[in-house]
Amino acid sequence: MNGKLSLAAAHVLVHSGDIFAASGLIKLIKLYRPSLKVYHIRRAEEMRQVKNNRLRLVVGIATDATNVGDMSHLFDNMRKENANLPCVLLGDSGNSLLSALFPEIPVMGLNASMTEIFEFLASHLARKNRLPQRRTTTTPLLTLRQREVLRMLACGASAQQVSDSLGISLKTAYVHRRDILMRLNICPTYYRGMFTE
Repeated sequence: MNGKLSLAAAHVLVHSGDIFAASGLIKLIKLYRPSLKVYHIRRAEEMRQVKNNRLRLVVGIATDATNVGDMSHLFDNMRKENANLPCVLLGDSGNSLLSALFPEIPVMGLNASMTEIFEFLASHLARKNRLPQRRTTTTPLLTLRQREVLRMLACGASAQQVSDSLGISLKTAYVHRRDILMRLNICPTYYRGMFTE
């Protein structure tokens, strides 16, 4: 079966740049729910192949090998296609970067037990036929523009590249970067290669 047909039949999509983490999660899901068709995608562009009503859950795995900017595009595209589709994230639950980039997406720690991870996923799989999830009314940590800048920085873009891409001055890019760091309470060297000059 080719990749297009496989993705078209997917019930659960797992997005991660870390093949080992993705294959481990797929094996876990298949262990508990062998009837589900679970597929791994590495880039958001592969989502164009998924145009079906069978998709029940999108899971992002945030590790050091994951491009969070690409994951952000994936979640945005999925929400445009189907606003009620549950999306979840497995990563460091205390990571301020993840909570800033994905304020509306539930996060489960990767260090949780296999049972806890599966129960977390199963609870979101069960929401497919329920009423749409309520959006949180709390104010997100970052503005939409700051999230845009953070996505680019997370992909390794420099302040100059952010400036050129978004059509803002270099000084404004630096101000956004500074404000993001202050709001997330992190230092520039915490995420390797993210806040380059």
